[in-house]
Amino acid sequence: MPPEDNSATQRAQFDAMTAALDITIPEVGRDRIFEGYLGLRAMTRVVRRSRKASAEPAGIFVPDTIIRGDA
Repeated sequence: MPPEDNSATQRAQFDAMTAALDITIPEVGRDRIFEGYLGLRAMTRVVRRSRKASAEPAGIFVPDTIIRGDA
């Protein structure tokens, strides 16, 4: 999803999404929730990208660390 610079467009998308999901947000906190929505959208652009296998953390399973006694 390309980043959008038009705040009015993003606000319209946010309003349409909350209406479609039948979410009622009190007017007093609406601007703060919208700011959080914009932050989440920005994070998804960072998270949803191609990565190489080398970017994955190494996972090592050592049975001796979880086995108790003579199993």
